[in-house]
Amino acid sequence: MLRRLMLISLAVFIFIEWGPLTHERHKYGIAAGDPFVREMVLTFDDGPREHGMQEINAVLTSYDVKATFFVVGKFADRYAPVTRMLHESGHELANHTFTHPKLYRLWVEKIMREAERCDEVLESMDIRPTRFLRPPGGGFNMKIFNAMRRMNLRMGLWSLNTADYTGRPAGEIINLVLGSARPGTVVLMHSGVPNTVEALKVIIPMLQKSGYTFVRLEDLWNGGRT
Repeated sequence: MLRRLMLISLAVFIFIEWGPLTHERHKYGIAAGDPFVREMVLTFDDGPREHGMQEINAVLTSYDVKATFFVVGKFADRYAPVTRMLHESGHELANHTFTHPKLYRLWVEKIMREAERCDEVLESMDIRPTRFLRPPGGGFNMKIFNAMRRMNLRMGLWSLNTADYTGRPAGEIINLVLGSARPGTVVLMHSGVPNTVEALKVIIPMLQKSGYTFVRLEDLWNGGRT
């Protein structure tokens, strides 16, 4: 009985704080697109890095693909020429915090400051402030949603995790993505991973031949495909 009352109380709190759940999910986050439109998003976390970024950009450019890079502010500042290169190549630069902490462990004000500092780095390079925030590790709670709401940010998650950061061979990444690709898929990869670069050389042309178009996360959102 107590557990039931607690669940009801939580539901009432969420409804009062956020409004109808379906509306808020549409308004405050995206993890995939329209399941009937053959579009996909390639996203890259934890960069930019000192090595491997030129290679990723070269592969994407060779296939005329625009991607979304969730950048860590301290790295975006440290490797500013790489950050500018990605922006000038037409890729979307989104917020992955400034120091890459576990946001769900922080208070709202510190969560906001992590996001603000990342945006400040990009703004210092005349790069438009980002729309999307991806919490490190993908973990989130009501504190994070509250901070994002106050900052008018959107949650940018994913529907396919390649786990490329674990050292997974390029062949496994290729098989996973090709075997799991669906219209609207948002793919999670990581910056500066050599096997990811090799996998992209196969994944992109194969999916393009299958009729897929690669877009940025913002394009998916602006198209109403959330």
